[in-house]
Amino acid sequence: MSTLSTNSLSNMTLNCLNVGESAMVSYVSAQDQTTHSDESRSGDLSDIARRLKELGFVQGEEVKILHKGYFGGEPLAVRVGQSTFALRNFEAGLIGITKIGNTTLGSD
Repeated sequence: MSTLSTNSLSNMTLNCLNVGESAMVSYVSAQDQTTHSDESRSGDLSDIARRLKELGFVQGEEVKILHKGYFGGEPLAVRVGQSTFALRNFEAGLIGITKIGNTTLGSD
């Protein structure tokens, strides 16, 4: 039963962060964590998961939410490493994170 508490930490996804918050990538999944996707979409999600990994969303990498769009919170401006990307909410939902303290990327 103690594994339930550790699993709940790993179930947080990038789209759950607020603007200015940082986290470490723990995984990139080819399964939508927010909804139950049908099998026809699973191939698309695996392509998107692969692309996210190629862009630098890999385990241990620090990410930060820079901005969320005004209408529906999309797109998300996300910094990973020295690069900034715009992600849709469902793409950010494929990226599992572990929230870190109040440290920020690029702070002076």
